[in-house]
Amino acid sequence: MNPYVLYVHGEGRERWKKGDLCVFDLTLFGTGAERAGVYLDALQAAEQKGWGAARLTFRLRQIVDANSGKVIFAGGKSWIRNLSPGPLQIKERNASYASLFFDTPLRIISGERLFDRLPFEMFIQFLIRRISLLTKAHMDFELEWNKEELLEQARGIQTLDEYWREIPFSRYSMNQKDGKLELTSKTGWVLYEGDLSQFVPILEVGKYLRVGKGATIGFGHYEVFYDK
Repeated sequence: MNPYVLYVHGEGRERWKKGDLCVFDLTLFGTGAERAGVYLDALQAAEQKGWGAARLTFRLRQIVDANSGKVIFAGGKSWIRNLSPGPLQIKERNASYASLFFDTPLRIISGERLFDRLPFEMFIQFLIRRISLLTKAHMDFELEWNKEELLEQARGIQTLDEYWREIPFSRYSMNQKDGKLELTSKTGWVLYEGDLSQFVPILEVGKYLRVGKGATIGFGHYEVFYDK
C-alpha cells in the first residue's frame, strides 16, 4: 500500500491533445508526507521522461498546497519551505444522516464479486481495514480500536436510499497481452440514517484515504454531507 493517493479533477479521459490541462491532487500521508521532496523531484523528472505509457510530452505548470494556497513550484522555481506536512484537522459533530457521493470508480470486492449494495457495516468494515493497514505500514504507531464493537454499532445504521451504475474502466498494464487491465467498478451515492456521530471522524478520514481497491490511482473518492 502506497503512502499517497491521487485525485484527478474533471471527467476521466483516454485521449489528450496539445493544450489540454490536467489538474490533480496528490495527498501524502505518514512516511510519504515526511519525504514530500522526493515526490516533488519525481514530478519534475516525469516532465523530462513523458507522461504515461505513451510518454506524452507535458509541462509542469505549478504545484500549490491546497490547504494554505502557498506556491510550491511554478515557472521552474521551487519553494521547498512551503512543502511541509501538517496534521489532519477533523471536527467532531452530531449526525443522524450522512449522504455519500462517489465521484470516482468504486471497487469494493466481497467474495471475488463487485458489490451490488453498500450497507453501512460493509462500508465501515472496508474503511477501517484500510485505515488500519495504512497506519501500520506508514506511521510510527498502530491504531487501537474495538473493531467488533464498531461493526456491531454499524449494523444499526440503515440505508435509506442508494443508486449505483456500473462503469467500464481499463488501465495500461504491461502484464496483459493487449496492454489493458479491465477494472469493473461503480459510481453512485448512498444515504445512511442512524446514530452516526461516532463514525464522523472515520468518514472524514476516508475522504482523504479513499476506500476499496485502486485507491492509490484515484478510486474510491467520495464526498460526505451531514444533516447537522
